[in-house]
Amino acid sequence: MNIFYVIFVLMAVYFSFRYDGVEEPDDHKQHRLWLMCIYLVCLSGFSYGLGGDKFTYMEEFELYPESFSEAADFIWLKFMLNGQMPFWTIINVIAKVVFDSFYVVQLLESAAINFSVCYIVSKYTHRYFLFLLIYFFSLQYFVFNTEVMREGFALAFILIGFHGYMSGRKWLYFLMLPLGVLFHASALTALIFPFFHFKISWKSLSIAFLTAFSIWLLSDLVLSKVMMSVLGGIGAMVEKILFYSIQASTLFGFLRSVITFLILPFVVMYTVTMTVTSEDLKRRLEKLMSFMIVLGVLASSFAGFVRLFNYVQIFYLIMLADFVYMLFRSKEHLAIRVGTLATIVFLILLNYRIYYKSTDTYYYQFFFPYTCILNEEDDVFIREIAHLEAVNPEMTDNNVRDID
Repeated sequence: MNIFYVIFVLMAVYFSFRYDGVEEPDDHKQHRLWLMCIYLVCLSGFSYGLGGDKFTYMEEFELYPESFSEAADFIWLKFMLNGQMPFWTIINVIAKVVFDSFYVVQLLESAAINFSVCYIVSKYTHRYFLFLLIYFFSLQYFVFNTEVMREGFALAFILIGFHGYMSGRKWLYFLMLPLGVLFHASALTALIFPFFHFKISWKSLSIAFLTAFSIWLLSDLVLSKVMMSVLGGIGAMVEKILFYSIQASTLFGFLRSVITFLILPFVVMYTVTMTVTSEDLKRRLEKLMSFMIVLGVLASSFAGFVRLFNYVQIFYLIMLADFVYMLFRSKEHLAIRVGTLATIVFLILLNYRIYYKSTDTYYYQFFFPYTCILNEEDDVFIREIAHLEAVNPEMTDNNVRDID
């Protein structure tokens, strides 16, 4: 079944060489982009047991009511007991009552996130197919389509909202924001988007690094005061906030996070922004960089808040595609740019090699080999076992905060 991956990669490589250098409007290029988008939708939408978190969604789906008469109470219970937002539950209820198939849910989610991503790509870069290759090999495609499906729905709306805000249609942002939140509470991250647009420079990066380090250093004290007094209470939402907040990192972990979520994205996005000739596009990229810096500080400071970076991840990968495309087209700061790309690739490969001793498998095996609905075999459930190890790490003094 890996032939489906091979076909996608070969098509993306061919189209990249054929069309990524074309910068004027081209109907053929647009057609190929949406062709590849549909391919990605089908690749995930018709998969079986692909990923790790998806097994949780599949198991929960079996518990959904088989009648709309029970839907209202079930929506309320899922929110109160599991912290799951209403629109996600509604999508699952409809799929269960009408089709009795989780495949409907994953197909709808795949369509939502991938059409949204490809639309944004068409607005912010000419390197459509290079982006798709990065999207695929960075595993971000698989994360959004299998690991964070509820957030994937939310992100699909929020991305459109960000574009609307930056293109002068703020009403679109205010329309998309509640839709995103009703799928996943993490979409509330988008609330801070309008409030940050500052001058981008190396000084900005220095201040961001010092801020992240200070927060990381003092976060145990901050959390002990804030999490228990301000968020004090019971309920699934509070429990989730506490769960993500008590995750800690060592100095090495902090440095790796700050490199991954702050320094490398800054170098990539700053380099691309400085080469843009359109003042309107440059203004948008500076706005996105400001947002990225804020999320990068949070992701670096609090290990449990890494997923907030998802809300700028697509824009970062878009600029990474431009960064790669122009890598050898200029000799200025070539060593820094090559070193930046090499470090990004190295960190991605480290993620590939995350090891799960319970199954003797690695992270990339959540998605490889490809398994689809034409071949529903039990051996995919080894991924579920590995996922249980991933979400239930051994608690040590190094990875859990003391917030007594």
